[in-house]
Amino acid sequence: MASKTPVNFLLGTHHVGDSTKSPLAPFDKPEDVQALLDAFHSRGYNHLDTGRNYSLHAPGSSEDRLGKSKNLSRFVIHTKVEDGFAGAHEAAKIHASIDKSLKALNVSSVETMYLHVPDRQTPFAETAQALHEAKQQGKFKHWGLSNYAASEVEQFLKICEEKGYDKPKVFQGHYNPIVRGGEKELFPLLRKHGIAFVAYSPAAGGFFNGNVATSTRWDSENATGNLYNALYKDAAVRASAAIVHDAAARHGISGHAAAIRWTAYHSALDGKFGDGVAFGVSKVEQVHKTLDALEAGPLPTDVADAITAIYATVEGSEPQYFLGEATTELVSTQEQ
Repeated sequence: MASKTPVNFLLGTHHVGDSTKSPLAPFDKPEDVQALLDAFHSRGYNHLDTGRNYSLHAPGSSEDRLGKSKNLSRFVIHTKVEDGFAGAHEAAKIHASIDKSLKALNVSSVETMYLHVPDRQTPFAETAQALHEAKQQGKFKHWGLSNYAASEVEQFLKICEEKGYDKPKVFQGHYNPIVRGGEKELFPLLRKHGIAFVAYSPAAGGFFNGNVATSTRWDSENATGNLYNALYKDAAVRASAAIVHDAAARHGISGHAAAIRWTAYHSALDGKFGDGVAFGVSKVEQVHKTLDALEAGPLPTDVADAITAIYATVEGSEPQYFLGEATTELVSTQEQ
């Protein structure tokens, strides 16, 4: 079912960073970063998604390069605290990470500050208090959660209600034609509390293009490739790529374009809730290519129906919408 209200489109900046340390950071030089930002803004969009953990193997280098770019004030910035290791969400570390982000970005405040990778060793109450204090100091307008299970979101909401803190306003999570587990337990909770959802990996990292074997993103020689291969390893999940690719090809649409259009227009996302999709690119021309696909609107009915139907074939074996303990450990190895 197509969304009644268009969702927001956000540019993910995990490919911006120190290319000498990160194999997946092609936007390193000032002129390359500027070209990326200008291309996105030229299309009429202004929401940037970044994080203290970006880029791969070079935490902080994405924010640093964004902060040195020209006219960054054109953009609405959403970032995430540095985490992925035990104790990352202790109060002192939360405050330190937020201050590092603001300094690197050369701003006094951002729109959204996320908890990125769950830290289940630090009491959620301590983390929530630290975020409340930072928000009271005007360091961000809203705070959000990413990669948490619905039950953990409930815990944060309960703490906020009991303490009188502002609740999270947005949840960023793994969501695409295959990763839909959040629709049952997470989405109803978010809707109940007025929390928007921003989908990352809305096209499953190019999974539906049929070129996984030759894609750098899926190369097992790097940590990101290991993560994607671990998440999308099931045979039924792998088989679904051909179904999407073939259905889209009959209309001259790439598998990647079909997947991201499905997520934007035919999924549980709806702009009336403030929902959005965050996409990343490795080349400037991909900004235009991706936005061309998104701006094409809803898919032909038969393509949308074929993509919607594949979830029944992978349900139970698909990647989780949240990061469990095992996956969190894998993410930690790639972000440190």
